Amino acid sequence: MNWKLLVLFLGIGVFASCGGGPKDDAEKVCDCGNGIITMLNDNASENDVEAKWKECDELFDQLEDKYKDDEEKLKEFNEAGEACSEKLEEEMDAAMEKWEAAQEGGEE
Repeated sequence: MNWKLLVLFLGIGVFASCGGGPKDDAEKVCDCGNGIITMLNDNASENDVEAKWKECDELFDQLEDKYKDDEEKLKEFNEAGEACSEKLEEEMDAAMEKWEAAQEGGEE
């Protein structure tokens, strides 16, 4: 019985991820970036941060590729992503500085 629920939830997840427009997809990438910031603030290992960064890059590439044949939607996706990037830039820089300082402190 439980495996049927799992299949149902997976099906809903796949359906939901296929839906949504360029702004929703850009928000997914933004959320991934927020995940990196959280990891940095939690002083995650370098390997974990790099893995999350790779995951976010792959997500971005996948979603950007989704709109490659629709110039208007690609522009909307990139504009929404740029807005998010500007919003996260300061927070990311601060988290990165804090994380790097913690990493250097741990090496001594």
